[in-house]
Amino acid sequence: MVSKPDYNSLTDALAKAEAELVASESHGSLCGMLCAAGKIELQDWLNQVFEEFDVNNMLVKEASQLLVGLYNDTQTQLNDSDADFHLLLPDENESLAQRAEALAFWCQGYTYGLAAGGLKKDQKLPQDTAELIKDMVEIARAGHSPGDDNDADEDAYMHIYEYVRMGVLLINEELQPSHVPPQTLQ
Repeated sequence: MVSKPDYNSLTDALAKAEAELVASESHGSLCGMLCAAGKIELQDWLNQVFEEFDVNNMLVKEASQLLVGLYNDTQTQLNDSDADFHLLLPDENESLAQRAEALAFWCQGYTYGLAAGGLKKDQKLPQDTAELIKDMVEIARAGHSPGDDNDADEDAYMHIYEYVRMGVLLINEELQPSHVPPQTLQ
């Protein structure tokens, strides 16, 4: 089984392959598609990540191998009863501005993925889910200016991260209430 890639490796591979989406946005779109549809085919998601999925392009092929690991790991995490789900974002050694930008891209990918997974704009949703999606749209628009990062900014980022993380689990549970862990690709 292919393992989950780290953020930097996937970022580099997607940039080299000239993917349409960055690493955090790719993961967000996968999560959104899974929450909306329950199950998606790997190829459907890869078609969202790459404008043209060319199996003969070695750079696309290398990036796709990393994405297979992310696909498998994400399905397992979303269906984990221990809530062991994590957003694919830069680690805490990166600047707060970089992490905030990646979180905004993640939320942008997530809301895009919900639509790509079949969630309709006028679809009646549970109130909590509708509010969380609205908040993620707002987070996708947010940014953080580089400069004097302080503990309050770091604390706010961690609260937003946790809000998004737990929000995804709640949305997934409300839209896909009966989960059976999917088979992973080898």
